[in-house]
Amino acid sequence: MKASLQSVLHDAQLRWLLLISLVIQLVFCITQVGFLHPDQHFQLIEFSSWQLGEPSGATGVWELKSHIRPTVQVYFFSGFIQICRFFHLYDAYAQLVVLRLIFGVLGFVVFNAIGIHYFKSDRRLLVLVLLLINLSWSLPYVRTLFSSEIASSIVFFGAVLLYELKKEKFLYVVLVGFLFSLAFYCRFQIAFSIMGFGVWMLLIERKYARLLPLAIGFAVGIGINLVLDYNFYHQLVITPYDYYRVNIVEGKAAEFGTSSFIWYILMLTLVVGAPPFSLFLFYYSLKGAIKEYRQPIVFAVVFFVLGHCLVAHKEERFLFPIVLVMPIIAGWGLASFIGYYEQATKGIRAVIKGLMNVSIGLNVLILALFLILNPYYQSIEFSRKLVNKFKGATATIYCIDHTPFETESHLQLMFYRRSAPNIDLVEMHDADSTRQLNNVWLATTYNDAKDKLPLLDSLGFKPQLYSSTPLWHVNEWLQSKDINTINNIWVLYKKE
Repeated sequence: MKASLQSVLHDAQLRWLLLISLVIQLVFCITQVGFLHPDQHFQLIEFSSWQLGEPSGATGVWELKSHIRPTVQVYFFSGFIQICRFFHLYDAYAQLVVLRLIFGVLGFVVFNAIGIHYFKSDRRLLVLVLLLINLSWSLPYVRTLFSSEIASSIVFFGAVLLYELKKEKFLYVVLVGFLFSLAFYCRFQIAFSIMGFGVWMLLIERKYARLLPLAIGFAVGIGINLVLDYNFYHQLVITPYDYYRVNIVEGKAAEFGTSSFIWYILMLTLVVGAPPFSLFLFYYSLKGAIKEYRQPIVFAVVFFVLGHCLVAHKEERFLFPIVLVMPIIAGWGLASFIGYYEQATKGIRAVIKGLMNVSIGLNVLILALFLILNPYYQSIEFSRKLVNKFKGATATIYCIDHTPFETESHLQLMFYRRSAPNIDLVEMHDADSTRQLNNVWLATTYNDAKDKLPLLDSLGFKPQLYSSTPLWHVNEWLQSKDINTINNIWVLYKKE
């Protein structure tokens, strides 16, 4: 691996590619405020606040009482917060910028290292794979997530790479087993990939002596996590069993909706590159997986996808652990695609080139839109702007239906609320109640007030800032066309 990195560092084109990719990744880390799914926030960040004995929104979620949430990532976040406070960094928004930078850079390093490891002998394929890893429209975006899915992905595939590099050394294999247990306790579903890796060891590698150090490391990790969960819940709990019992045996997961496995297959056709060319990449990914079936990553990905197809409850985020490694699978099929392209007729090559140009343009456009328009969660972006606007001053803000420091279902975002002790929030049920207000601030979402926006305007409410000015205007256009508007786009009004 050291020789591979040296060869990359001596290649000016690859250096520039990685440098530009790193800059893009850092920008995503800074701009993607908030969370993609409430579990990412409430079962990690609010759990941490509860652990630290601070006001927390975790008491409003059922997972805390059910004891099904593994806590190793909660401990990591609590430790991170304590380090931030040691260095006098108390602002919640700034703390999470630092955390996203840590996760984004770590994911950038791990998955680029995997790409370099597998494609170091073919420079053309290496360049293409690095482009897919770093510039596919979705991947810089999801790498910034402080979520169980991304943490599990980074740890698991980092462990696979470590195994590939150091499998001859006993202690390194022990470490790989420990990392597998850590990945498992970040996200239990990564067990499908661990199972795939185990099958690969038994059927392909057949180095059975390595199973012992792998099992030792895994057992040590299980023991440590049992202690962590015991200290967090203040009783002996086996979170993997409780998770299985509640979600599978008792059917809790199925209450959140089910769908066909075709949904997952469709998602995998869209994440590496942009359509329509991503469809070609998916097809050649299948060919690449068949061609390189002896690779441990192939077994890990195939078992993960098959396992999730059999689980009733499906969400796109469930596939995040293997989405980040899909460019590697695609890379193994690119040689076949290049061979087909070079032997195709002039007309077919022109069509393929046209599709590639469309996809590249669409990919760049979506990347730019994510950076400009779409932080993860508009409420948190809006609350960040409120905190900055009223820093050093007190303010009372009336809010229609719910505040920016809570979800639409009124779960409290206490981690962020602590950064605004000077802001008093008063909830109102509808915009009609604003008739009697004078010299006040008013915050609302477009959807909560869209039928009353002319009323607010006639009463003298003037917009001061938006969570996203472009998306607010997009909503105005959508409403003019009788199209459903985008939810959770905020505005702050002032009435003198």
